[in-house]
Amino acid sequence: MGKIIVMLKICIRTLLTVSMLAILLMALSSCLTKLTVVSPPEGQIVVKQSGGAGILIKECADAAYRAEKADYIVEGTVEKVESRWNQERTSIFTYTDLRIEKYVKGAPFVGNELQIVTPGGTVGEISQWVEDQPIFHEGKKVRIYFEEVNGEFFIVCARFGVEER
Repeated sequence: MGKIIVMLKICIRTLLTVSMLAILLMALSSCLTKLTVVSPPEGQIVVKQSGGAGILIKECADAAYRAEKADYIVEGTVEKVESRWNQERTSIFTYTDLRIEKYVKGAPFVGNELQIVTPGGTVGEISQWVEDQPIFHEGKKVRIYFEEVNGEFFIVCARFGVEER
C-alpha cells in the first residue's frame, strides 16, 4: 500500500509540473503574439523570433534538423543592434540589421539586408530578458536558419537557429 501511495504522489507531481509548463507556454505565446513592434521600412525583409520553443524541441540541437526545417539559411555580418520600447511601452524589442554575404539555402532577396526582431533587450537602465532568444553583437558574423510562414519569416528553433561564425 505504501508503494502505491508513493507512486501516486510522483504521478501527481509530474502531472502538475507538465500542466504548469503547458499553461506557461500558452500564456507566453499569447502575450508575444499580441505585442506590437515598430513597422520596418517598405520592402525590408523582417525575421521575427517569438518564443522559447527551441529548448523544448529535442531535434533543435541537431544542425541537420534545422537545415531541413529552414526555408532560408544565410550568412552575414551584424551591422547594427538597437533595443527600443514597443508603441505601448509594455515590452522591449531588439532590432538587429544583418548584411547578407552568402545564401546557403533559399532564393536571394532583392536587397542583401534583413532585420531580425527579437523580444527583450535593454533601453536605458531597464532590461527585459526573454528565455531562449538569440543575442546579436555588432560586427559578428552569423549563420541564421529561418522559415517562411504565411508571408512572414521566423528563426527556426529560437537561439539554436543562429550560429556565430
